Amino acid sequence: MSKVQKDRLLRLLYGISALLVLTGALVKLQHLQNGDLFLFTGFISGSLISAFEIYGLKKIIKEFEKAKIK
Repeated sequence: MSKVQKDRLLRLLYGISALLVLTGALVKLQHLQNGDLFLFTGFISGSLISAFEIYGLKKIIKEFEKAKIK
């Protein structure tokens, strides 16, 4: 998978998790069922995506540090 495809996928997943959080908040405000499920799913998926992206950034930083040392 190329970097461009990976970036598009991450943006799509971020958008979906944000949509889940907003939908969950709206459902909770209207006191309907399953609002907690939407919120929980949206926040957990957003956290996992962020953790994955942070791991990738750490990897890039280590590569830059190695290149700088040489």
